[in-house]
Amino acid sequence: MIPPATSFGLSVIGVSPWLELASDVRLPPLRALDAGDGGWYIAMYPEEEAPVTRTPAIELSRLYRWQRLTSTAAVLTWIVATAVAGAAFCPPAQAARAIRTIEPRTDLRTGPSRAHNRITVLPPGITLWAEDYEGGFYRVPLAPVLTAWVEESHVQPLDRSVPRPALQRVTDVSVKGTDAGTVVTVALDRPVAYRVQQQLQPPVLTLDLFGVTLARYGVRQLPSDRCTWAVEARQVTDGWAELRFDLAFTHQRGWRVTQQDGSLQLLIRRPYNAPGLDGKVIVIDPGHGGADSGAIGPTGVREKDVNLRIARKLAPLLRERGAIVRVLRTDDRPVGDGGGKRAELEARLAASGQPDADFFLSIHNNAVGTGDPARAHGTETYYWTPMSALPARILQNHLCARLETRNRFISWRPFYVLRSGDLPRVLVECAYVSDAAEERRMKSEEFAVKCAEALADGLKEFFDMAVNP
Repeated sequence: MIPPATSFGLSVIGVSPWLELASDVRLPPLRALDAGDGGWYIAMYPEEEAPVTRTPAIELSRLYRWQRLTSTAAVLTWIVATAVAGAAFCPPAQAARAIRTIEPRTDLRTGPSRAHNRITVLPPGITLWAEDYEGGFYRVPLAPVLTAWVEESHVQPLDRSVPRPALQRVTDVSVKGTDAGTVVTVALDRPVAYRVQQQLQPPVLTLDLFGVTLARYGVRQLPSDRCTWAVEARQVTDGWAELRFDLAFTHQRGWRVTQQDGSLQLLIRRPYNAPGLDGKVIVIDPGHGGADSGAIGPTGVREKDVNLRIARKLAPLLRERGAIVRVLRTDDRPVGDGGGKRAELEARLAASGQPDADFFLSIHNNAVGTGDPARAHGTETYYWTPMSALPARILQNHLCARLETRNRFISWRPFYVLRSGDLPRVLVECAYVSDAAEERRMKSEEFAVKCAEALADGLKEFFDMAVNP
C-alpha cells in the first residue's frame, strides 16, 4: 500500500509533477513521502517502462519503486541531494506560468522545434499561458483543440503571481471604410493572440481570435465599407472565435493588424485602382550587402554585387513608367545597424512595410548547397502569402524568357523578408552564381539589364492582371 503523501507539506504529485524550492528550481517528480511502519517511504524513480509525468496517485504503486529509510537524517539527506540534482537538469520556468512575447515577430509553431510549421506570427506584448516546456520551447494552448509551441528566447516569463489570462467577451465588432481600405475594430480589454488566413477563390480573409468569447450579436457593417460584402462571426470552440470577411474584389492587396487602446484593428487594404505601373509604390531589396556577401562564384563573383547592379538598373526603368521606387540599399552596406543575421532581416522587413507600398521585390542570385553542381542552374522564384503566388509566377516567366535560363520552379517558402501579409512579396533568384556559365554572364552589363527589363515587364503585367483579372 502507498502511504498518504502529507508530511513535509508535500502534496500528491499526481496533480503537480514538480516540488518548487524557488522560482526556477524544482525537484524531480516525487509522488509520495510519509511515515510508514518504522520508517519513511520514498518514491525514488519510475519503473523504466512506465510514463513519468501526470500520473494519477492511484497508479503510484504500480509505476514507482519505493525505498524504505529508517532515520529522519537519511530522509533529509535524500531530499537535499534530489534538490541539487533537480537544479542541475531542470530548464527554467518549467511549471505552468504566464509568458509574454518580446520579439518583433514571434513564431507559434505546431511542435517544439524550428522545423515545425508556423501556426501564426505574433507581435510583442501578447500574454500567453505556458503549460509545459520541452527542448527550449513552451507549450501554449490557444484553444482546447489547438496547441502551439513558442521558442523560449522569443518570450519573457512573467512573475508566477500573474494568473492565467481569463477569456474576454467580445460584444462589439465594427467594419467601416477608410481611404486605406476597410478597418475592422474589435473591442478588447487587452491584446490577444490572433491569426489571419487568406483564401483566393473565392476571395476571403479570416481573422482568428484566441482567448475570446463572441456575443451572439455585435458585428456592425457600416455603409462606408466598400471592401467586404459579407462578414460572418462564429465561435469555433471555447476561447477561439472566427471572423470571416468575404471580399468584394478579386486580387487582394494585403492586411495589417494592430492592437492598442483597448481594441484590435484589422486593416483590409483596398484593391489596386488602376492597371500598370503609374503611381505604384515598389520597394526593392537588393539581397545581402556589407559583411554578408551572399553566394560566391567559382571565380569570386559576389552575389551581393550582382543583386545591387540589377536593382540599380531596375529602379530607373520603373520610374520611367511612373512608379515610385524605394531601394532598401543603394551601396555596399547593410540595411540595419548590426546585431546579426536575424536583426538584419528584421530591419529589411520593417523598412519594407511602408503604409503606401504596393509591392515588395527581393533580388537574389542562387548557389548550390549539397546538390549536384552540374544540375544547379537556372531561375527560381519564391512567395509566402497566397496573394503573392500570381506575381511570383509572372516574374519567373519573364526572367526565364528574357535570360533564356532553365525554368526550375516557383515555390512557397517562409523566407524572413516574405513573412508578412501587408502587401504582395516576392523573392527572385535570377540565376546561379555557383554555376560557371551563369557566373560568367553575371560579370556583364547585359545580364543586369536583361534581369531589370524582365522584372519591370513582369511587374507591369501583374498590376494589369490584378485590376483586370
